[in-house]
Amino acid sequence: MLIAQEKERSNIAEYILYMWQIEDIIRSNEFDLEQIQDLVINKFEVSEELRSEMKLWYQNLIEQMLKQGLSEKGHLRSNLSYLEELNNLHNSLLTTVQDQEYQQQYLKSRQNIENFIKKMGDTAGNEIYSCFTALYALFLLKLNKSDVSTETKEAMRTFSDLLALLADRYHKIQKGALTLSKEKSN
Repeated sequence: MLIAQEKERSNIAEYILYMWQIEDIIRSNEFDLEQIQDLVINKFEVSEELRSEMKLWYQNLIEQMLKQGLSEKGHLRSNLSYLEELNNLHNSLLTTVQDQEYQQQYLKSRQNIENFIKKMGDTAGNEIYSCFTALYALFLLKLNKSDVSTETKEAMRTFSDLLALLADRYHKIQKGALTLSKEKSN
């Protein structure tokens, strides 16, 4: 909860990946709140009041996941909503706003994104969802101490760089430091 709140304020891309990890933690603990409390919540050195808030936060996530039919796979609607916002921003930065720095970073990652989407088939979703899926898959590979090729690491770096820039633009918009109202003609 504490980490999620900080990431949501500071880096929306890290927040989404973190929440995917939380979803998997909940699944791997079979939606058992007491088990999650023992393995996760109690590891934080915080007040009992804050620990109770954390437990309630996990309980709410468990309830949402079960209501949304996410017991085996999938992501919370709130997380998918952020992904949709980011994809819309991605498209705006490439077309309407024509953010040159973002466009250059996109061009560096475009072929890797297309290759990943081809490998994933129907489950790939849009380009931004695909970048998140690829980075989360890399996280899981590292967690399992699997070998990752240099080529894959390089592709993932381009995804990471693109999402970092996208998250930066997202937070600037949230703070009012960037607006999308100025259109440029193609």
